Parts: sequence; structure tokens; C-alpha cells
Amino acid sequence: MQKIGFILLAFVMSLSLQAQENTEIFLFEIKTTPTTVDIVNGKNISQNAGYDNQPSFYDGNTLLYSRTQDSLTAIGIYDITTSRNSIFTNEPNSGYFSPQRIPNSETIVAVRQDPEGRQRLAQYNFKTKAFKKLLDSSQVGYFAFYDKHTFIASVLQPNQMDLFLINSENETSENIITNSGRSLQKVPNSNSMSYTVENETQNMDLYTLDFSGDEPTSYFVCEMPIGRQDYTWLDENRILVGSGDSLFVYDLFGEPAWTFAASLNSYGLKNITRMTVSPNGKYLAVAAEPV
Repeated sequence: MQKIGFILLAFVMSLSLQAQENTEIFLFEIKTTPTTVDIVNGKNISQNAGYDNQPSFYDGNTLLYSRTQDSLTAIGIYDITTSRNSIFTNEPNSGYFSPQRIPNSETIVAVRQDPEGRQRLAQYNFKTKAFKKLLDSSQVGYFAFYDKHTFIASVLQPNQMDLFLINSENETSENIITNSGRSLQKVPNSNSMSYTVENETQNMDLYTLDFSGDEPTSYFVCEMPIGRQDYTWLDENRILVGSGDSLFVYDLFGEPAWTFAASLNSYGLKNITRMTVSPNGKYLAVAAEPV
């Protein structure tokens, strides 16, 4: 393992912002059995003409996301009980992307872009909104936490992204694989993370990284649908992916194929990308373009 660099250069978030400037966040209720998935009662909860994307649940009642208004991208918060949106960050010279909760803490972390264009992982106390510290990182494009100190990150290289396992406490990193994708997840109710890697046909393969042994070990899960790279876990056995205005599910204990789960056409959306399921399994949030 080697020391992490202490400078975070500009990375792909600005390109993503330009490519998906009109996305909104849609929230749905999920009703599942071991063999069925029902997605119901959907609504556009961001209701914002700017870029709204990268949803992540703080808890079963609170959704974090990136929200852009007046050319400023902040951390948006949606309270499911009150149906109220608010802005967590209020720094006119900074932009925030990919807000997430650090497991078993009251800390949220997001990529913060400062006026000089540097982008680093910034930590905040969720309850007080007080700034805590910057995590010194090396060109992290996308990330997901396993525990308070351990996370995986797709790190920008000259022509690709590579996956690293990073420990922020002892400032070490380990290269796991090259050509990694942007969708990194904690597998619920397990000791595993998941990530994607571009294969020889330029599609994405999904892998898990198992932490239960002496050393983290990767296992192949499945190939993503053609052209898709974003997904979420419904539970420890089922994966959900969006394509157009529809959702598809892959069951690790079923047939080795993606099967149709639901059409969201009636909710006035298209081009589903990022998605996340609440910790209590009751809600699904997706980023999509309004029709």
C-alpha cells in the first residue's frame, strides 16, 4: 500500500454536469416480496430547472442530492415526512457533488469544488451543518464508503479511471483494478462493496469486493445491460438498473438475466441514470430527465 497524494485535481464532475443539466430527482415507494418488485406513488421531488442528480439517502426519511440553482451546485436535502426541500450548504464560491453519509456517523461527505477549481472530499456534521475537515485525496472521481474510514474510489488517470481501496485514517490506498466505472455501492446486509469495470466489448461488468476474509476479494456478478452503468441494490440479492423510462432487476439466485421490473412512463420521465434505495428499503430515488 502507498501514501495518498494530497492534491485533488479537477475531474469529471463538471463534464457530467454539462451532459445532464436538466435532470430531476424522482422519489417512489417500493413494495417487494422475494420474487416481485412494485414501484408506486412516484413524484418529482426536486422541482428545479437546474441540474439535480446523485441522490443518496442519509436515513429512511432524508434524501441528499446535488442541486443547482443560479449556477451554484449545493447539497440539497429532501425531508420525506414534510415533503420539504432545503439547502445544506451555503457557500457561494463552492460547488458540491455526490453527497453521502459516512456509515454509523452523523457526518456527510461530498466533493467540494473551490473557487480555484480544486475538488476535494469535504466532511460536515449533518446535525449542526458545521464544517469538519477536508479529506486529502488524489483525483477521486466517484466514491462510496464501507465504514467510517474505508472507502472505494474511482480515481482519474490520463485516459481512464482506476479503482482504489482507500483508508482515510492511515492515509493509505491500494489499486484494485483498472478501467473502473462511476457506480460504486455498499451491498446491503453484507460485508461487500460493488463496482463496475469496462469489459472488452466496452460494456460494464459488475463485481463485488468482499471484505469478510483476510484480504478484500473481488467476484464477478454479471454484465450490465448494454449502455448502462448506473445501478442500485434492492437488497443483498437483487440489483436494479434503469434504461429509458423502465427498470430491470437481476436476481443473484434466479435466472442469470436482467428481467423487466416496472415502467415509469406514466410519471413523465426518461433516461434514468443514478438511483438509490433507502436503508429501510421503502423508497427508491432516481435521477432522470423530465419529459
